[in-house]
Amino acid sequence: MYRVLRSFVIFTVFVLLSGCGADTVAVRPEATANMHTIALIRIKEPALYVAQDFGNPGMMFGAIGGAVAGSSSANAGKNVNQIASESGFSAGEQLTNLIQQKLTTAGYKVKLITVSREKANKLLEKYDSVDAASADAIMDVAIESIGYATEHPMLSPYWRPASQVQVALVNSHTHDKIYAEKFMYGYHNPFMSGTDLDAPKEFQFKDKDALFADSTRLVDGMQESLDSVADHIVTALKK
Repeated sequence: MYRVLRSFVIFTVFVLLSGCGADTVAVRPEATANMHTIALIRIKEPALYVAQDFGNPGMMFGAIGGAVAGSSSANAGKNVNQIASESGFSAGEQLTNLIQQKLTTAGYKVKLITVSREKANKLLEKYDSVDAASADAIMDVAIESIGYATEHPMLSPYWRPASQVQVALVNSHTHDKIYAEKFMYGYHNPFMSGTDLDAPKEFQFKDKDALFADSTRLVDGMQESLDSVADHIVTALKK
């Protein structure tokens, strides 16, 4: 009993720590009024598309939710990463295009720029050396994770598209933050700070067999998660 309790405590502390540090900066009206051109850094592709079974009862005792391979006859042995690759799904490229299109529709001029970074799933620490291409602001977006997840073994055991995305918008001259937010789409955790976005029921699967039996809907769910995040980013920057 002591070992079980100890494992649960360790896991709880891990979850608490993993949710720390989310930096949220609300946009001030005067900031968008004086901002006309945004340099959008091309978003890096995630290293892996994952399926995390946080709804597994074992998670309650400190087990780590692992990647799950498909077990249906149509996709035996496959995983989300393979299905995304075979479908030509590129989250970084698609989110870049979505944000560019939506910002343009909102009245901004968008310049795409390329910046090298050590970790694809992290925002840049500094923007001093970024060439903003004469833009008023620099937008940095990082896909921390994307794929599918369950949430709770009893309250929310179904599979849903799950992504965590961070965004930062900085003044291209002073490098002060104009806007910053972290989005948690699909999977929610009360110990992790961020803006929760719910996945529509049409992209929820009752079990892993159903998840891997429909590759098209699986990919569409991840696409929907990116579209939702892009919508919220652009809504925050509306003049």
